[in-house]
Amino acid sequence: MDNAKRYPCPLLYRPEDPAFGESIRRFQGCPTIAVTPGGRVYVGWYSGGSREPHIENYNLLIFSDDKGATWSEPLLVIPSDRERLIHALDIQLWCDGEGRLHVFWVQNNVKPAPPVLPEAKAGQPIVAVEGYLFDDFRHAMWETVCEDPDAKEPVFSEPRCLGDGFLRCKPLVTSGGRILYFNYEQTDPRYAYSISYDGGQTLERRYAGEKLATAFDEGMAYERRDGSIRALFRTVKGELAECLSTDGGESFSEARLSGIASPNTRFYIARTPTGRLLLINNDDRTERKNMTLYLSEDDGATWPHRATFDTRTALSYPDADFKDGRILLVYDRERTGAREILFLSCTEDDIVNNTVPNPTVISKP
Repeated sequence: MDNAKRYPCPLLYRPEDPAFGESIRRFQGCPTIAVTPGGRVYVGWYSGGSREPHIENYNLLIFSDDKGATWSEPLLVIPSDRERLIHALDIQLWCDGEGRLHVFWVQNNVKPAPPVLPEAKAGQPIVAVEGYLFDDFRHAMWETVCEDPDAKEPVFSEPRCLGDGFLRCKPLVTSGGRILYFNYEQTDPRYAYSISYDGGQTLERRYAGEKLATAFDEGMAYERRDGSIRALFRTVKGELAECLSTDGGESFSEARLSGIASPNTRFYIARTPTGRLLLINNDDRTERKNMTLYLSEDDGATWPHRATFDTRTALSYPDADFKDGRILLVYDRERTGAREILFLSCTEDDIVNNTVPNPTVISKP
């Protein structure tokens, strides 16, 4: 039985269980951010247990009503379901054009670990952690939606499964109104994504070209001024891969290297409200260091403005949103070491003038 697609992990609203307390978190990382029409800043990330994956992993959601000066206790926690052997991982936040907050997360199946582990398949290592076997690399994409995320007590919908795939970046809404979700499949040799023609009510599966070497696609796309769509993907080759679409996302070209250096990790790319293109990425080909903001005036052909705002190592998974002329972003540092979730608010002028302020730590056990 594919429980990961059949049953949602629990949604715990304002949980008081000390098991979710900050002081005892031995692992945390992979943050995501979304800003509401009213200016509330939501941040979520992945924690629980001693590492990833772990049967005690959970996703959590906090918020700030003062532009990131202070933060709430967890508003929502989505824990793994030990009874049904479902692993919950990788929360992703997105506010749509109607101001609704979408909380996506990923589930996959686990099983009790046998005394002798089965033989691993090529590219799919067998992982046994504290009595549980993580050998299922098929993932299910789940969602809960908050219609009024600025409310004093936000209400979240019943979870629904959106289908197969692993979503780790915000969707793209095209000028034609389609929504592209780059919810990839780890076991498929092709780049997978989904397209919706009805505002996300239903999704249709699509496949692009053959992947360049990667274990985690984590694709994200933007629409260029000529209407074409450029999708970028993580690789192990020291730079991002790219695929292009000239038909609104119905199909994509074969993959090629993009020329954008990246050390096999998640990145963020999107058009800003001013029309520029923003890229947040590690400025290195081999190591997760030098977290950098880039701005392009020509749809990503060149990046004349850049500001490296954190030169330390073990920096990863930037995510961002925009509000009132500001860029608000989060990323992590040392998931099992410092265990920091960091927040930064800056302007495009800060990038151009290389005056980006220092980040603040919003969670550090």
